Amino acid sequence: MAVLGLPFSNPIVVASTDIARTPARMREFAAAGVGGIITKSVTDAAALQQKSISMIHIMDMAQKPAAGQLSDCYSFFSRGGSMLPMAEFEPEAAEFLDLGRTYGTVIIGSLSCSRTENWVAYAKRFQELGFPALELNFGNPHGEAADGKLGFLIGQSKQLCVEIASQVLSAVSIPVIVKLTPQTSDLLGTAKALEAAGVQAVTITHRFQGLVIDPETDEPILGGWAAIGGPWMKPISLANVARVSRGTGLTILGSNGVDTPRDIYDYLLAGASLVEVGSSMMLRGPEYARQLVDGFNALLREKGVSDPAQAVGKTARNIVTYKSLGALPARRAEMDLTLCDACEDKPCVSRCYFGALCLQDGRLRHDDDACSGCGLCRHICPKGAVKINAVS
Repeated sequence: MAVLGLPFSNPIVVASTDIARTPARMREFAAAGVGGIITKSVTDAAALQQKSISMIHIMDMAQKPAAGQLSDCYSFFSRGGSMLPMAEFEPEAAEFLDLGRTYGTVIIGSLSCSRTENWVAYAKRFQELGFPALELNFGNPHGEAADGKLGFLIGQSKQLCVEIASQVLSAVSIPVIVKLTPQTSDLLGTAKALEAAGVQAVTITHRFQGLVIDPETDEPILGGWAAIGGPWMKPISLANVARVSRGTGLTILGSNGVDTPRDIYDYLLAGASLVEVGSSMMLRGPEYARQLVDGFNALLREKGVSDPAQAVGKTARNIVTYKSLGALPARRAEMDLTLCDACEDKPCVSRCYFGALCLQDGRLRHDDDACSGCGLCRHICPKGAVKINAVS
């Protein structure tokens, strides 16, 4: 499959993480068959160049720390965002690119600068070194660590995004991808402005800032707010991917919330052409990368899809917006009263806020006219006695 004029063997891309800090570790993931790998970001911010600042805390949705086994829905909480100085990255660049050629993996360079002149200088140097594309990291949640604007502090300014991206576009001829922050009030507006400036692709999105409090000490875990993501982010990311897909002609790299082969497929359906996977790759290792590749290919065969591009945007195009909610068919709950009779507590009655459910002589009664078809009772019912049907 060709994306941005580059040959990807599949849409699975290892996100810019510590996986791509050294060629030795990158090799394991390239050998697993992923379509692309984005290098660890190169930065000019001295405060973010020290390995010792990296801190990671993994927990389940009850905020209990993971110990040996991950829950299906975990949170990846990390602070520091240790990146690389150009002087450390450059000597290994040729080996990174050789790995890409050896395994048929597209290697994309990543930049996260605090000074405009360095965005341009570093981008030119990446092109000179032979990288086929660049990702500009405008979403890094650790952006406050630099003296100048960095990461999400750039991504929150449409004007600054366009200014930096435009200068980079003028300096290089390779494809430029802009990685955006979810911490903005107008993600689609920023994407449109970047498209108008000539940007070809955006990554939707980086992680949020969060705060986790230790229940025993009442102290902030990892010392304060930090980047947070994980599978729970998927619905939010899918919505953002679909909005940008419907509102622009940009190529989209979906990111944040991807953990399974089905997740990858869903990001395609929402409008992404490539899908970045970060947290689960780091936590589960290169063997999981192979499982993702094999599982995704098996899912395509099951769906009868010969080319991943066939799935891109399929669901996004069918989204009914809030302005058109009235076009959706009305719904109504249908209760299997035999099953309802076997339920002693009947919790649905106290949870029906439209007054459609009541008890008469101990038996459940449903008022069709009062029912909104909202579906809450279906999720409350412990007996599986409720179906939600369209009203013809």
